[in-house]
Amino acid sequence: MNNGFSGSTRTALVLVALFAVHCADNSPSKPGPIAAAVAGGGGTVAGSIAGSSGVGAAGAGGAAGGGVATAGTSATAGTPAPAGMGGGGAAGATAGQASIAGSSGSSAMAGASAMAGAGAGGSAAAAGAWPAADIGAAGPFKSMTVMNTGPSNGYLLCYPVELGRDGLKHPIVTWGNGAGSTPGNYTLLPRLATHGFVVIASNSSSVTGALLKGGIDWLIAENGREGSMFKDKLDPNQVAAMGYSLGSLATFDTAKDTRIKTTVHISGGSMNKSVVANLHGPAAFYCGNSSDIAYDGCEGDFEITKVPTIYANFPGGHGGVVGAQNAQISKATVGWLRWRLMGDKMLDAMFVGPDCTLCKDSAWDKVQQKMLDVPPP
Repeated sequence: MNNGFSGSTRTALVLVALFAVHCADNSPSKPGPIAAAVAGGGGTVAGSIAGSSGVGAAGAGGAAGGGVATAGTSATAGTPAPAGMGGGGAAGATAGQASIAGSSGSSAMAGASAMAGAGAGGSAAAAGAWPAADIGAAGPFKSMTVMNTGPSNGYLLCYPVELGRDGLKHPIVTWGNGAGSTPGNYTLLPRLATHGFVVIASNSSSVTGALLKGGIDWLIAENGREGSMFKDKLDPNQVAAMGYSLGSLATFDTAKDTRIKTTVHISGGSMNKSVVANLHGPAAFYCGNSSDIAYDGCEGDFEITKVPTIYANFPGGHGGVVGAQNAQISKATVGWLRWRLMGDKMLDAMFVGPDCTLCKDSAWDKVQQKMLDVPPP
């Protein structure tokens, strides 16, 4: 099938991704087919199951929840945890949920306070039916990672343990890996699950748009299947596709699927510009500076998009999402998906208008917008 890039460029991306990607997932996960998750068992990220510190070690700045508990147990509520994302001082942690010191150093309980992109650590935020959260840290849900599941047991799943808590229906995110890598390389995926998203990612190290679409198809089918743990717990009307490098190119390919409400492209500009026309919902492009092999592609894509688009350049090269810029990219991605798929109105200020807080964030080299002058409906 046409994935929107030439063979020579695809080869170049494969080589670059193989060089750039390293395994950032240093925490346990659950293999095999889907089974009902046990609260407090087998954690994957800081603030998720049993408070394991995977994401904190990779870029969020601290462990949380009192360390890893054995399967079927939980971390002790109130155990001191180091501040994340540059906050100052220790903060208490409820079992399996990170207590975060906000970006300005003030203490904030996960699920009770939020930065919401405005930069005010510890400021209260309402996110509609969804719990408020610090977008730069693990969210208010425990997460579970299941390997070798989905279509032909060829996918990884990251999802909240408490599916459907308080009647919530979880948005779906399908992910595409960079060439030569697998979903376990990306701490962003379990991080999204702690914020309430259900993430499905093909295990293929040469991912295609068809594989991303297959993940969506499977989850929507599970949402309707009697006996499925996802039965009536997902929101088929709130779906995102996203990917890194080669996975971003696959995202362009599958973006023509009208079920997809938004896309996120990390260091993956298109080669065949005709695929940019597949975008029919708002898009976020997070690319490195001129040292990123995808830089020229990202620049060209932004120029011709005809949908609301945020385009931000981080100060690094092609491996940013698995390297030094991981926390920065993760924060922006969580913010975008909460805004677009969860209706988090506190995030309007992060993306809307020339004075948006992301636009003024000095951590980014350059931020550009297109048709983002009004909040989403």
